[in-house]
Amino acid sequence: ELLCCDGQGCKRCFHLSCLDPPLTYAPTGFWHCIWCVKKKIEFGVHSVSEGIESILDARDVVSDHEVMQRQKQYLVKYKGLAHVHNCWIPERQLVLETPMLVARYKKFQTIRWKTEWTVPQRLLQKRLLSFPKDCDGYVHGHDDNDSDCHYEWLVKWTGLNYDHATWELENASFFRTPEALNLIRDHESRHKKAERVGGKGTFTELSESGL
Repeated sequence: ELLCCDGQGCKRCFHLSCLDPPLTYAPTGFWHCIWCVKKKIEFGVHSVSEGIESILDARDVVSDHEVMQRQKQYLVKYKGLAHVHNCWIPERQLVLETPMLVARYKKFQTIRWKTEWTVPQRLLQKRLLSFPKDCDGYVHGHDDNDSDCHYEWLVKWTGLNYDHATWELENASFFRTPEALNLIRDHESRHKKAERVGGKGTFTELSESGL
């Protein structure tokens, strides 16, 4: 069985048995190979998305650049990213990028999202980021020891089912809230309990460095 990366423009595919360590089943949620994870760390999560998926809301704001002139902005969701990464985009920019989505939203005017979808509810898994020597950036002299991001968390979001779980970098700002820190402590507690009874299950740390 092949596991294909969901990163923008990435066509890398891997046999589950060739990953390090090997996997017995395809992981939950959108999956990015270690090369795209590195891109996500260096250039931001939106760099690995295939683009705008949908428009969720609209608002009128006063432009900072044009005195007292109001402009419309749209809240957009990006393909493969959690709702916590939604962005407000100016209408004039969005019309150029996705005119059909703008026209469809104006026709139906439906708000289809809830703010609770941006709140982590449970941490399902922790994945160690182990970068191979041929990973982009390494060959250019980048020292991975200087990185402040060594893990990803598989996050289950409030109000959404497990199909919407996403892998999130440990240095994401929402992991610094008291609520998120409690989730991390809860995960570690469950992990230690599972180890005491001799089970691993979803608590196995994954190091996916590719072929």
